[in-house]
Amino acid sequence: MPCPQMSRRLFSRALGMAAASVALPRIAIAQGDKPLQIIVGYPPGGSTDAFARLISVPLQQVMNRSVVVRNQPGAGGQLGASAMLREGRDGSAVLAINQPDLNLAIARGNAGFKGTDFRVMMADLHESRVFLVKNDSGIRDFVDFFNKAKANPGKFSISVTGGTAQEVLAKWLIDTLKIDVIVVSYKGGAEGANALLAGDVTANLGDDFVRSVLRPKTTALFIGSDRKSPRWDEAQTLQSQLAKLGHSMPSPNFLSRYGVYVVSAEFVKKDPNGYQALQQAFLKARSGPVMTDYIQKNNLTDMSLGLPGEQFEKVFRSEMSEIERITK
Repeated sequence: MPCPQMSRRLFSRALGMAAASVALPRIAIAQGDKPLQIIVGYPPGGSTDAFARLISVPLQQVMNRSVVVRNQPGAGGQLGASAMLREGRDGSAVLAINQPDLNLAIARGNAGFKGTDFRVMMADLHESRVFLVKNDSGIRDFVDFFNKAKANPGKFSISVTGGTAQEVLAKWLIDTLKIDVIVVSYKGGAEGANALLAGDVTANLGDDFVRSVLRPKTTALFIGSDRKSPRWDEAQTLQSQLAKLGHSMPSPNFLSRYGVYVVSAEFVKKDPNGYQALQQAFLKARSGPVMTDYIQKNNLTDMSLGLPGEQFEKVFRSEMSEIERITK
């Protein structure tokens, strides 16, 4: 099943649950009736887009204010980040993006912004990377993938979302293992997943939960985490697979996805009370029944965060240092 269908299904479920849920306490926001934009830095069909649409429903209830979700894909999140900085000086625009993708955009140094221009307001989810092949590929595990790729240079390929941490991780693997495998970049995760189903590539490197719609047709060769995933019980951790090949990861959750909501640092500085109110609205919506019911029903409690972004500043700084080292 192609990934674009998933986001529509998620949004439909969210609307249904919102209608049935109890009313959430409302929080006054300084911008009044002006709609709040959630600018998603990726195309429709991925985890970030799906969960932005999911949280927008209870967020409207909490704030008593219209919430508009808008996709602004391109350049690994750079276009979305730039749009948020232009339009969010008063707090009326929030960026939905992944870390470390935002740090990657900053590290490239060609986007016209820097790390101090942003404030991570809320960390929503921590989602590991998953490496998939089709069920009929004949590849048993990642060690088998490595051996077959080594024996057939230039014949294997991996689809990723271009300009993101998916691409960086795929290239890091190829460089570390010294295998001749082609990394094929797509505009979004849905396109990359469809390329695998169509047989255009050998494997797909994506995000754990959003790829679970491919479960009937694919097998996971590894999960990029320090623990196994309940959605891909056959997948060993990447760390354990690399150990068999004489290598190790910089960290057990290397380049895994943190779904985050980001605001302009200018807004935080000029209107700290407005920032606090907006952050509390997001946290309230995230802890309400629409989100918690969905997370429980879909067995996502292992991924769930819903915490203030300030709690993850040290993690993101550490990731930035690692990104700067490996992308030199």
